[in-house]
Amino acid sequence: MGNERQKRSISSQGDHESNAPSTLESAESYVAASTAAGKQGDGSRSAFSASFAALLNWGEATGLTRPEGEFSFLRRKPTAYGDEHQAWFDEGNNRWHKATYPNRFGIAWSREGSATAGEYLTRLLLQNQYFGDDIHLMALANCDKKLRVITSQPHIIGEHAAYEEIQRWFRGLGFNRFESGGSFAWYRTDYNLLVSDAHEGNVIRSPTGALFAIDLNLLMPNQETRELFISLLDII
Repeated sequence: MGNERQKRSISSQGDHESNAPSTLESAESYVAASTAAGKQGDGSRSAFSASFAALLNWGEATGLTRPEGEFSFLRRKPTAYGDEHQAWFDEGNNRWHKATYPNRFGIAWSREGSATAGEYLTRLLLQNQYFGDDIHLMALANCDKKLRVITSQPHIIGEHAAYEEIQRWFRGLGFNRFESGGSFAWYRTDYNLLVSDAHEGNVIRSPTGALFAIDLNLLMPNQETRELFISLLDII
């Protein structure tokens, strides 16, 4: 059932009408509309700063920038943590609360350092749209004058999928694998969708055998990068 849900999310994209925008959609749209915030893949300092400023403006305009004291879980030891987030499990609603590290927005693709705020928000939105996730943007936390993005997402019961399972799954979803610089990623040409970080820790196998992606790094490349991916696919 879960696997079918994943395939429907990918295959039906664009075939339904949108409801009122979610908080995540509102934030992503606001930052994307900032002409100074740069485009996907722009790792310049100016693009990072402008994207950061646009997210701050959105938080102030919507009243969703909150002091860290309003988030009781931030005072507890994290249930889990990784390179991009700390996470706390909420048994009451069976969801994970996640917080980015201060003034960072996850790992950038193909370059060192943090992604921009816009890249991070787009990544979360694509995860919902194409992989059937339910990531919510809860708020922006002001932590000693540093910003942390607070999100939540459903808990998936299961265990980490095996490498071979993940490879078969992505191919079954219509993705092609390519390798560059010692790392690999997945690309689906008809949606211009790039997926990286699809390792065993980010794909869960449910008790029924269905696979669920929980923390991928997704983007929609610009034309120049898209042409590069297609050329790499032709070689492999």
